[in-house]
Amino acid sequence: MGLFSRKRAVFGLDVGSSAIKLVRLGKNGKGYALEAFAMVDLPPDAIGEGMIKDPPVVVDAIKEVVDKAGVKSREAVISVSGRELIMKKIQLPKVNPKELGDAILLEAEHHINLPIEEVYLDHQVVGQSPGQGGTMDVMLVAVKKTKINEYVAVVEEAGLSPVVVDVDAFALQNQFEVNNPEMAAEAVALIDIGASIMKTNVVRGGFSIFARDIAFGGNNYTRAISQRLNIPFEKAEAAKRGEEVQGVHWDNLVPSLEAVSRELSLEIQRTFDYFASTAESERISRIMLSGGCAKLPGIDEFLSSSWGIPVEVAKPFQNIQFDPNRFPADDLYATGPLLAVAVGLGFRQEDDKPA
Repeated sequence: MGLFSRKRAVFGLDVGSSAIKLVRLGKNGKGYALEAFAMVDLPPDAIGEGMIKDPPVVVDAIKEVVDKAGVKSREAVISVSGRELIMKKIQLPKVNPKELGDAILLEAEHHINLPIEEVYLDHQVVGQSPGQGGTMDVMLVAVKKTKINEYVAVVEEAGLSPVVVDVDAFALQNQFEVNNPEMAAEAVALIDIGASIMKTNVVRGGFSIFARDIAFGGNNYTRAISQRLNIPFEKAEAAKRGEEVQGVHWDNLVPSLEAVSRELSLEIQRTFDYFASTAESERISRIMLSGGCAKLPGIDEFLSSSWGIPVEVAKPFQNIQFDPNRFPADDLYATGPLLAVAVGLGFRQEDDKPA
């Protein structure tokens, strides 16, 4: 689901809160092959809660990731997330496709607490009752134009052309469906926990049935470690990632990690409760984790024990072919959870169509 587009994109560019990630995929027979990927870290104050706070730093990081990946194309597909993004499933009387656009515009005014002229709107029909008449379920997406414009501006300043703007949650869905076709009949919660935003998309049968972004992420862990151990944010971040930090041992981190993991569990439970209030009898059968927090040791077991359902770490390259001489498998699979959104954006190059 793209918010706007002009022509086919050739690589996915995930402008995240903690890093810029790039993935270029190509068709290989009936499947996909990895052609390039790279990642460049951002300082913690460059992007916060989905808002770009230091554009020059972000521009430089985008240029660096493009050079690092070795891509020559200038056309990219990007995505957004955060508070300025509204995703809501609504129900409408069944109408034909020609009338749906006008019906969405009228209905959106009842669900969006912003003037319609200040947002970009998109939608996707996710279900409908059989026969003539009846109702249809539609996923409505609205993003403030100012947010889109600020992301487009830094990408263009870096010399690229953002030919598609997507939503992080739907990019997660793209990569999940390619890599896990056997789960199509299940209601699966795709949860990407980035540095400052947690994106949730519950999917079933090829459709999103619930999507929500909340301000909670890996920085919560880092700040807790920094405050408890009285060390700078950068050292706390390195320790969280498992890097060696003088005077800091893993055992020192455990109390902070456990405390924030309990907060994380509560935030996810609130999201699930909200989902339950909107889904008549739907039950989430499993959770698929991605993002930096998915790499925290034991986080999948902790969340699984909290709710009694399977929790798995996403493998975005599971069904993607790659040359092991160029992309060592161990490195690729270790980095994979961080690249889930970028991989999902990379798939758009083959399927893009005007919104």
